[in-house]
Amino acid sequence: MRCKHIVRGMNFHAFHGVLEVERELGQVFSVDVTVEFDGDPSDTNPKAESFVCDADIFEICRNVVMATKYRSIINLAAKIARDVMTEYANVTNATVSATKKQLFIQGSVDSSTAEVSYSRADLGPAPKKKARHE
Repeated sequence: MRCKHIVRGMNFHAFHGVLEVERELGQVFSVDVTVEFDGDPSDTNPKAESFVCDADIFEICRNVVMATKYRSIINLAAKIARDVMTEYANVTNATVSATKKQLFIQGSVDSSTAEVSYSRADLGPAPKKKARHE
């Protein structure tokens, strides 16, 4: 059975962007991650562990967002998606959207969002390790 796990609204103050002012002053980036995997959500065992862990997803995002200054938020989103899929062998698809709400342009714009979707086929074979939290 196909399952989805979504973590929304992870916010980080970081220094990504093409413009020098973006890389110097920084801005808040909001990241959403959706992972898909095969599983059995009908298992009602209260001691069963999740197929993915919210805290792990947050840490992967935090590490990527805070580690390097990306000029393009599409590259930022792609790096997060690749890292999530590398960390979780059981994840078959990962979609990441990264949004910045403060744009340093002359005009009225609410936000700018980049979204990237990766499938396992995009990255090659799954790593030779067990899924986390098994």
